[in-house]
Amino acid sequence: MKKQGYIYLIVACVLLAAFIALTICLLFVDVRAAGESGAEVGFATINQKVWQAIGQSAAALTVSEVCGLCMIAAVGAFGVTGLVQVIRRKGFLRADKELYVMAGGLVLLAAAYVFFEVFVVNCRPVLDGGELAASYPSSHAMLATAVAGMGMAYLHSRQRKGVLINVLIGLLNGVSVATVACRLLGGVHWLSDIVGGVLLGMVIVYAYRAVCSLIARE
Repeated sequence: MKKQGYIYLIVACVLLAAFIALTICLLFVDVRAAGESGAEVGFATINQKVWQAIGQSAAALTVSEVCGLCMIAAVGAFGVTGLVQVIRRKGFLRADKELYVMAGGLVLLAAAYVFFEVFVVNCRPVLDGGELAASYPSSHAMLATAVAGMGMAYLHSRQRKGVLINVLIGLLNGVSVATVACRLLGGVHWLSDIVGGVLLGMVIVYAYRAVCSLIARE
């Protein structure tokens, strides 16, 4: 298990390096005004072409918002699971360690969201309420990828796998994919926003898997 944990840790580091490289490139490579908002964006040529080709879809945006709420509900469900375990097992530290690691991953996710709201890399291609709004990385893509990834890994680790577990894993995967796809199709994000959100979400997922593997009993 520990060997596997180190492999997951290496993957997390590689993904983090890729995210940092993308972020730096967005600050310096092909930076110019694009989109309806006229905001400056890195990789402007490809971002503009993809945005124009996709267009905007109110329906896709609505679906992405609903999926986002589903992911928040999933976070609540895992939280309730941990609380039930604490009560039944009569001890705060007796709940599954994986749930505490997941909570740490969610804290990192929230910290990343706040950081990029303050340190704005790119703004949306369209105005939000008449004003420019930070768009990188996509918080929906980041949330969906991280929550679904950690959730599926946790459910896979359960000893008693059944139809319900498989259904939940399928739902998490489906909602995650739908969130990312619809966020792009909605037209309020650049392609680089979506890629950045998925990358950062995957960093958290593999960091979660690494820690869980390293603390697991042999």
